[in-house]
Amino acid sequence: MNIGRLEATRRDFILAGTALAGAGCVPGGEKNTCGGAVEVSAEPPRLKIGVLSDIHITRRENATTFEKALRYFRDMGVDGVLVTGDLGTKGTIDELEVVAETWYKVFPDDRDANGRRVERLFLLGNHDVDGFASKASWPRKQIPSREEAERTCLAFHRKEVWKRLFGEEFAQIVVKEVRGYRFVLNSWYSRELREKDELESFWKGFAPTIDPSRPIFYCQHPHPKDTCCAGYLLGGAFWHGGWDGGTSTRLLSAHPNCIALSGHSHYSIDDERSIWQGAFTSVNCGCARGFAFTFPGRENGHSVSDMKAGTVFQMPSIDIKKVRQGMLMEVYLDRVVFHRREFVFDRVLGPDWVVPLGREAPRPYEFAPRSRASRPPQFGDGAVAIVAQRRDGVNRKGEKCEQMEVSFPPAAEGQVYDYEVCAEVCIADFTRTVASKRVFAPDAFLGVGRNGQKVTCVFAKSELPKKRDIRFSVRPFNCWGKCGAPVVSKWIMV
Repeated sequence: MNIGRLEATRRDFILAGTALAGAGCVPGGEKNTCGGAVEVSAEPPRLKIGVLSDIHITRRENATTFEKALRYFRDMGVDGVLVTGDLGTKGTIDELEVVAETWYKVFPDDRDANGRRVERLFLLGNHDVDGFASKASWPRKQIPSREEAERTCLAFHRKEVWKRLFGEEFAQIVVKEVRGYRFVLNSWYSRELREKDELESFWKGFAPTIDPSRPIFYCQHPHPKDTCCAGYLLGGAFWHGGWDGGTSTRLLSAHPNCIALSGHSHYSIDDERSIWQGAFTSVNCGCARGFAFTFPGRENGHSVSDMKAGTVFQMPSIDIKKVRQGMLMEVYLDRVVFHRREFVFDRVLGPDWVVPLGREAPRPYEFAPRSRASRPPQFGDGAVAIVAQRRDGVNRKGEKCEQMEVSFPPAAEGQVYDYEVCAEVCIADFTRTVASKRVFAPDAFLGVGRNGQKVTCVFAKSELPKKRDIRFSVRPFNCWGKCGAPVVSKWIMV
């Protein structure tokens, strides 16, 4: 057992707990508008589950984060590990073989170092099942033909390969019980092979067996429609919730004790919109592969929508390879606690999410009350924006151009999501915005204790009026769209 890692973990949990206490024991670091602070009992958790998604293993060399996360979960004494899909990328059998090899390296015979059984809660995502036909395969000649796919890809051999690697039967929907708690694992069904969604027929038989006094964990690859991260970046309903046409949301809505766990979006779990409560609870499990997507339109973001639009940004994207995240889920009699963590620098990603349990339990993660109660982030005293001109600038396409770089310190108070930077000109008796951009801090998704690097936003000079005095104002925004007071630069001639 790595004592140094455990000590670092203990410090991180104390830090997260301190942040939670500083917010009045409030989930997400914000005021609890649903009945005050959650009362926390002192008994040990009844269940511990390591939670990952989108590990995207393609070979042994990129299984390092998966192995590191498994060792962390093992050291924390988990009862099981959940991976909510996209175990591989191209959907080949050899990818799943590396996943199994890495799992058994840490949990030989599905057991920890003390011989205690650790349940493997794996399900398949779109890359595992339809990756053989995606743009990541045939157009790039990684899988040159349908014949090659039928020979090497998991989609055509799921039952026999799953049985060989994991010693258990494969089915699209599987129910596993861990220490008295049930997990419904719903794997991606293949569009390429014209398979049908089995959830509706399965749920008719399963729903009457659900105990309303206990949480039920429903796990699938994509987020249930219109829940966590709803309406976000990658093409609306088809990408975000169109996989099942909203079936999972409709079925789960009859069960307020249900907690849905999902991934697929590759979206950072330090954003408070990654947990949602309505008729049930929905939690984004993030991405452990180091390939993050962001909401579109940010100057240094990484979004499929932006790439399809052909937008020319003046900055490179944030370092998405350092966004490798997961969670430790602890289940108590009266609550479920999610400890958010990133696995590059081993940092806590924010205050714990604490989901109260019980028929009359408050629902502190509804979007609207959290948005109303949130406070805008603020810059520290004396913060200013600095402007520098670059004659030899280069945009994200590699094209040379003259640029204006605006730099400023990160917000000092509150949970900042991004920044709006506006170019302003003075016209008679008022100031007019002539160009604006949104930008992330370079370490935006790296959690508590991050370095606090200065933030920059870049404009092409061609985007600004010529021969005018301009100043730049910067406002910090939280994830709910509330902005703090601006800092401004000096007036300069462009």
